Amino acid sequence: MPFITTRHGDMHYLTVGSGHPLVLIHGNTYTAATQERLAQRFADVHTVYSVDLLAHGKSARPAGLFTTRYFAMQGEALADLLSGLFPGRAVPVFGMSAGGITALNAVCHVPERIAALVLDGIFMEISPETVAAHHHSTASMSATWHRYMRSQHGEEWWALLNAGVQSAVEQLEEAGTIVTPCLETIAVPTLIFQGGNDPFVPNEQAYAVAEAIPHARVVYDPAAGHLLAWKDPAAFREKVRIFLNEVL
Repeated sequence: MPFITTRHGDMHYLTVGSGHPLVLIHGNTYTAATQERLAQRFADVHTVYSVDLLAHGKSARPAGLFTTRYFAMQGEALADLLSGLFPGRAVPVFGMSAGGITALNAVCHVPERIAALVLDGIFMEISPETVAAHHHSTASMSATWHRYMRSQHGEEWWALLNAGVQSAVEQLEEAGTIVTPCLETIAVPTLIFQGGNDPFVPNEQAYAVAEAIPHARVVYDPAAGHLLAWKDPAAFREKVRIFLNEVL
């Protein structure tokens, strides 16, 4: 299996397609494998590298992750992965939700490894709405979904991962931690997607990130919920294609 060693342990990734690399990072409690269909949408023109976040899928489960350092550690590990996989070149990174926050932390460490950012459902800090949405999502999970997640993360680890992510989110909200620490220094082209009915990300959070990053663009859909990548896959793919063709 393909792994890259990072300061926080090994990170697992999958690849599909051919062409210029595109790094894809899933959201909390998902895995690289769960994003197979999404990766395939870009595989005609890109080699898509789908990464398992720390503690997800087959990646390492470092001590101290489920704390206010959660996104900082994820970003440090991603920075190491990008340096290991792409020495001497910069590649576009597409992050969804927690994956997007991870990418925004990684760019603080290795701006020279990131050619462009595509971010879907991201925020500057954890709001009470985000905490409530996490609680609701966990409480409303079906038995079928729990079985699927156990198949992705392991029978025993799934419950620990779900609880750990919830704990980290609660700690970050209570501490008022800014989880995107270097927005004003980001010089790479950035495209941000935001849904007007996103229960995890209030509009003001997404726009605060966009306003802080020089020249960031926003694609806003007032009727969409969390993650526009899944609302209209063809339209999303076309917007990303046009953006990447312009900036790469």
